[in-house]
Parts: sequence; C-alpha cells; structure tokens
Amino acid sequence: MSSSNPIGSKIIKSAQDSGFDHVNARVDPTRYERQIRIFHDIIGFEKLGIVYETHTVDGRTYAAVSDVEKVAKERGFEVVSCHAPFSNISKEKAEEAVIKCHNELAPKVDAFYITVHRGVALSKMPELLAPFFKHKISTFSQRGSREVQYGALLSIARAGFKFIARFHAETIAKIFNGAKPHDLEQVFEDPPRIAINLKTAEKICYTPPVDILGAADEIYDKIEK
Repeated sequence: MSSSNPIGSKIIKSAQDSGFDHVNARVDPTRYERQIRIFHDIIGFEKLGIVYETHTVDGRTYAAVSDVEKVAKERGFEVVSCHAPFSNISKEKAEEAVIKCHNELAPKVDAFYITVHRGVALSKMPELLAPFFKHKISTFSQRGSREVQYGALLSIARAGFKFIARFHAETIAKIFNGAKPHDLEQVFEDPPRIAINLKTAEKICYTPPVDILGAADEIYDKIEK
C-alpha cells in the first residue's frame, strides 16, 4: 500500500511491470520531481540544502536524491548536501545528526528540502527548524503536510488520502473479481495540492503571492507544538 520508492526498493521491476503475477504496487515515478519543481517555481532558490545518509542506497532512495539532482541540472540550481547517518544507530543519534546538519547548512543555502529520515520527528521540529527560522530559509517537506502543521513552510497536501484510497480500493475490487495484480495499472499521481504555513512565512519574512494562497488546499496560521 505504501512505499517511498517501490522501484528503487526493488519491490517492482518498473512503473509499467511489477515483474510478478501476484504483485501490484502503486507508484508515482515523478512525485518528488514535481515537489522540487513546485518548490523552485514558488521560491526561485539558487542553492538547495538536503540532508541524507550519503553512503547507502536506502539513504539516497528515501531522500529522492536522483530526482533532486535531475531537477537541479534542468533548472541550474546548486544542491548542497550534508551526511546524516540513520543505519545501525539509535533514533536519538539520528536526530542529533540531522540537527547538526541543519545548523551547518542553514547559513549556506537559500532553501531547504526536508527529506524522509529517521532523524526527522515531529517532536524535534522546533530544534530542526530553528536554524532555518534564524537565517530566514524557506523549507519544503518531502513527507507531506503534517510537517507543515509543525513548521515547514510548504509541502504537497494529500486531502486525507481520499484519492489514493479510491485507487487502492478499485485495485483490490478488481483482484477480488478475478484480475491478476500484474495486469492492473500501477501509476497514480497525486493531484497537485499545496500546503502552506503562514506563521512560518511570517517568521522567515516571506510574503506568499496571492496566486499561491489561492492554489493552497491546506493553510495553517500557527505552528503546532
């Protein structure tokens, strides 16, 4: 039902072919590319910060590094990265590593992509975001609008998962009625829906354009604690 990257994780062979009669995995091949493009369209940054475990396939997959690098090459912005381990260490050590990287990168970038990482927890958002508030840096959550509630500036809203739920329900119904999982569609793209935190925008002295507010499906006026 849910995987950050079912192709990169080798669950399925490709977006069009799972590789097994009994397997079907929802995939959105350009999801993270679209996130970075939307973020760049809105902010127009020249240096994007990103934190991930740089020496493992899992680290690069969770952080969608190849997608970030692809869009960076297309649009001509620089990616500034920092290594934060999460394998074979405690959650506390992973959180400390991410906070350290955030403090290191905040003075060097003009935007930051908060990736999926064991060291990124809602309970730690005040510490994770403090360097970006201090340096007036725009942030975008890869994970989604829950982190926008807790202080990230932007992300893609998911409207309560209702679109994904319908896609899965229809897939399950077809299988119950005799279809092979392998023969069913796997590609489903989330509708482009923006989440924004206005309190965060105020903290970093960013004034959202009217068209961005008009396009936003989730608007938060405070930072949850």
